[in-house]
Amino acid sequence: MNRYPLWKNLLVLIAVVGGGLVALPNIYGDDPAVLISREDQGAISEMEADSARRALAVAGFEILGARTRGNSLLIRFDSVEAQLSARDLLVEQLGPGYILALDLVPRTPDWIAALGLRPMSLGLDLQGGVHFLFEVDTDSVVTKRVEGYADDFSRRLREDGIRRTVQPLDGVVRVELRRREDLERSEDLLTEIEPDLEYDSGFDGEGAWITATLGEARLRELRDNAVSKNITILRNRVNELGVAEPLVQRQGLGRIVVQLPGVQDPAQASRILGSTATVEFRITCYEENALEADRLGRAPLGCELQYHTDGRPILLRRAVIADGGQLVDARQGFDENGQPAVHVNLAARGADAMLEATQ
Repeated sequence: MNRYPLWKNLLVLIAVVGGGLVALPNIYGDDPAVLISREDQGAISEMEADSARRALAVAGFEILGARTRGNSLLIRFDSVEAQLSARDLLVEQLGPGYILALDLVPRTPDWIAALGLRPMSLGLDLQGGVHFLFEVDTDSVVTKRVEGYADDFSRRLREDGIRRTVQPLDGVVRVELRRREDLERSEDLLTEIEPDLEYDSGFDGEGAWITATLGEARLRELRDNAVSKNITILRNRVNELGVAEPLVQRQGLGRIVVQLPGVQDPAQASRILGSTATVEFRITCYEENALEADRLGRAPLGCELQYHTDGRPILLRRAVIADGGQLVDARQGFDENGQPAVHVNLAARGADAMLEATQ
């Protein structure tokens, strides 16, 4: 005879049914898949998706399913061998400009997925995958920032007619003045440019000197910003791989750990995560017709045909105003109209070139 009240039996039954339902997605397993995305992070168009499907069909591949996931196209196969062969075929068919990653996709039925249920992430220890440990070169960030200060100081003193020699040395900017009487004026100018630095000064023969040093708080801020920006970059690149529940986190002062469960192609993951981006600042060829240049397939003299992420053509002048070598800092924010913007800080040489080009 059952000695428990009905409500307790119902509670146990509900717990068992609920637990079984939550665990249900884990019994279906995974399908090997190829994830196709564009290097410019644009969305895969229907034409591109059809081209990939046709190429696979002509080659005799059996596709279990193909659907878009974010800006990417996910194609599922019935075996790892088919997955690897299809990836090689698509690399040749699509050509450059695309990223093809190998992945494992759950076979969870749509009705279970509609309930918000998904398989448990097993992690690297049970599922396997890739583990990366990156170290951020924070010393070069500090050196570049100090060199930027030196350029700014030299330009400002030159504009004021002060004879000087400015050198960045081991995290310190040293300014040597030819005349003693320029010391007070120079200190005022440098403090006005960068009030957060620690200054020291003195006389040396007929001249004088000033040193500007980064304090501990400023050094820590520069290093923390460098690590934080690299974490953001790595997370964006991990998203290109389409990995379920990746781990990207800071370890210690200057290291970043990246764990990608289920990733089958370490070389591809390494290429995507370790790729180097370049930055160039150019002026638009506003007097020319970009649509006409795109139709003709050639750019006017002195211009270069490029494309926005949405495929719209744009003409840029070939002359580069500044590049990443003059980029000191960049922060996300908003412009005067409330639109998302990136605010950049250029070193003196890049700033002078930008001012001259935009006047």
